[in-house]
Amino acid sequence: MAHYRGELMAELFFQELDPVFLTRPTTTDLGYDLLVGFSNQKSGINTFAVEVKSTEHTPKSHFPMHRGVFDRLAHSNIPSLLLVAEVKQRRLYYAWLRPNGAKHRGDSISIPLVEINDATKEELKSQFHGVAGEKAAVG
Repeated sequence: MAHYRGELMAELFFQELDPVFLTRPTTTDLGYDLLVGFSNQKSGINTFAVEVKSTEHTPKSHFPMHRGVFDRLAHSNIPSLLLVAEVKQRRLYYAWLRPNGAKHRGDSISIPLVEINDATKEELKSQFHGVAGEKAAVG
């Protein structure tokens, strides 16, 4: 139940950021839950993969992720975002999935999270809608 609530929270969050498209993959083995695209300032579309994780407890400053899922997303040619939905308090947290931003512990990776508030929401919107060359720095 929490998983579906988390995905719904994620979809509503992205709808507020004016995407060109928001879609779910047709297969479960891609490693991400959503694919979202935003128009950029040069009339192109910036595409991002989003992995949604749901929890009923406030996450700590770092979130554990299976190394295989992390590697698939962090080493993809599509910038990838981890979105953690705390469904009881209806709070969202995020992290860009980059090979150099995580602590490795065997089969688990510890990802540092940032809570989404009004300021970070605007930062993300700016990054999503940024020019193609600028978005590479965040992904």
